[in-house]
Amino acid sequence: MRKSLRLTLAAATGAAVLATGAAITVASPAYASSSVSDVTFSEAFIPPSGSDKIGVSIKVSNPYAPANDAADTTHNAVSKGDPVTLKVEYKEQDASTWLAGSVTQLTKSSAATPPTSDDVKASLAVSSSDKPGTGWRIRIAISDPGQKVATNPSGDGSTFEVKAATRVSGVTIDPSPVVLKSGTNVNVFIGAKVEFSGTEKLTAVDLESKDADDSFALGTDGLESDGQFHDSTTFDYTTDTGAWQVDFTITRGSKTYHFVKNFDVTKSVSTTSKAKSKIKLAVKPAIVKKGKTFKLYGQAYRGYTSWGAWSKKVLRVYFKKKGTKTWKFVGYIETTSTGKFSHTYKPKYSGYWRVYGAGTSKTNKAYSNYKLVTVKK
Repeated sequence: MRKSLRLTLAAATGAAVLATGAAITVASPAYASSSVSDVTFSEAFIPPSGSDKIGVSIKVSNPYAPANDAADTTHNAVSKGDPVTLKVEYKEQDASTWLAGSVTQLTKSSAATPPTSDDVKASLAVSSSDKPGTGWRIRIAISDPGQKVATNPSGDGSTFEVKAATRVSGVTIDPSPVVLKSGTNVNVFIGAKVEFSGTEKLTAVDLESKDADDSFALGTDGLESDGQFHDSTTFDYTTDTGAWQVDFTITRGSKTYHFVKNFDVTKSVSTTSKAKSKIKLAVKPAIVKKGKTFKLYGQAYRGYTSWGAWSKKVLRVYFKKKGTKTWKFVGYIETTSTGKFSHTYKPKYSGYWRVYGAGTSKTNKAYSNYKLVTVKK
């Protein structure tokens, strides 16, 4: 099982292009007029944890010697197809020291006519402690084929941007620990703040047992436009106990990150013979125009060893305006003989809805999951 924040590395995809010019240092004189035509960065962002690499693709014009030149006195004997050598240096945001980039050098071309351009792959090390910004710099030097000493880059180089890290913070599990009781259910509420800084996507939110195969998939519907996440699910007495985690899965380019927070699930011995109960809630549509109605509906269940209908049960409906902390009583609805219920409402504000069934001498109380309804003008 996943037990900590993990980074999945993959081939770089997507690109940001740096236009080259005088700021790119090229050895002079350059054999066969070799030059850099453009520099392309992929997935240039700070990792949320640990270290990573920013991919760089450098397009070089005339990168291969076009003919043998044994009489060359500046270089070693040069053969047709011998490649140039590149050296890459970069500086982090607000840093004063140039760092060496890693370069995968070209190999000798065996073509009858060597290519007039080729791409050199490089990478720049980056860590979670680095600063994002537009002030990162890169400089490149090209050494002629056969040159005895590699040319060192010089000058201030060219700037490029490294975006901020993805963050998932303020993760809450309520209640924590989750204590299961025989004959009743526990509503587990999950909250978090997701900070995006690019084209990231929240692809999954799961509650997972770290000791067994039990899990609950919350999905991503609980993510709001401001990055706040709220959702809930119900644990019953059959849920596996032990160590659990909430796992937020985020993809960014070709990379996948997992943000996890641990919590525990335990059981207590029930001292009551009351029947357990649960309420499932849904809304349709989840987005309504102001002045229009939506349908709140679902089903209530009760039982001792298996679920049956919680029939003819009067339920209370509550609403919490988005951005507030207080639930307000809206009214009552009654279940049918099969435990189903429905009602239409005309909301004035965007917010959350949930249903509550009060306990009796024979049945435990139950809260439904809550649902967000967004009101648009």
